Amino acid sequence: AETVRNRDLLAYDTIIVDEAHERSLNIDFILGYLRTLLSRRKDLKVIITSATIDTEKFSEAFNKTPVIKVSGRMYPVEVRYRPVDPDKEEKGETTYIDEAVACVEQLQSERRYEDILIFMPTEQDIRETCGLLTKRCSGLVLPLYARLSGSQQRLIFAAAEQQKIIVATNIAETSLTIPGIKYVIDAGLARILEYNPRSQTTGLPVKPVSQSSAEQRKGRCGRVADGICIRLYSREDFDRRPLYTTPEILRSNLAGVILRMLSLNLGSISSFPFIDRPQPKSIRDGIEILRDLGALTHDESKTDEEHFRLTPIGKTMAEFPLDPRVSRMIIEARKEGCVN
Repeated sequence: AETVRNRDLLAYDTIIVDEAHERSLNIDFILGYLRTLLSRRKDLKVIITSATIDTEKFSEAFNKTPVIKVSGRMYPVEVRYRPVDPDKEEKGETTYIDEAVACVEQLQSERRYEDILIFMPTEQDIRETCGLLTKRCSGLVLPLYARLSGSQQRLIFAAAEQQKIIVATNIAETSLTIPGIKYVIDAGLARILEYNPRSQTTGLPVKPVSQSSAEQRKGRCGRVADGICIRLYSREDFDRRPLYTTPEILRSNLAGVILRMLSLNLGSISSFPFIDRPQPKSIRDGIEILRDLGALTHDESKTDEEHFRLTPIGKTMAEFPLDPRVSRMIIEARKEGCVN
């Protein structure tokens, strides 16, 4: 946001956008801004990189720009499919947590004592998995999720004399690379933000990850030596999954997106060159939410979205990295003297 606000991108000859496959709102903002900038800067070079990316869509978005494929220096990874028995799961006899722990026991029984990374969808799953691993397996068991303190997260990277078994959310897939991983156990699930326009509510349901996310997870164990990736679902399940994760812009409450765009003077959301354009109904819902919250003012003689302006409350809301409804509550709480 600061880069766009200060127009710092105008100072560079070459810009690289890495990990573009994540398709977070920030990445889509930067990509859209770069598309606008390229029409003014014919000399500007933009390089978009990612291990797993929809190259055809990105090439079309940037005027059929050439695609360059670079072979990575990855070691071979053996993929093992070990799906959870649905009958036993329905009866409560086993879960993907139990199967993940059983996989660790099997690896250790084969005298494989290199570091292991286990992907779980929720913090509660991580705590349960860590508890079972501590009781049933040897090694240093470490949790990893975004809310951990910095000191706890640094333990993941510290050298250890024993095998490290790291149980993580998809933060280990999208946000950081853990060195020294030889084995990956993938539950194939993640909490994925999802907005329901009918009820105007946002949730974080646990859903199967896409094929590209599964491949990203597999790649965590092929960086230092030949690796093994154990997937707790079947090959048929993997083949049925969508190739790419739905971009955040298409599954978000657009009130926050519109608020941020207005605060950065990026123009109308309906004309901004997003890689994937949001649905008109979602845009209307986002505007309606912001008007209800008192964040927008509008010239009543105009009908299009471009004539909305932020109110003083809206400008304050835009400074919060929160859902607009939450930031509006905090602003009102300060006014009422009940922030605590």
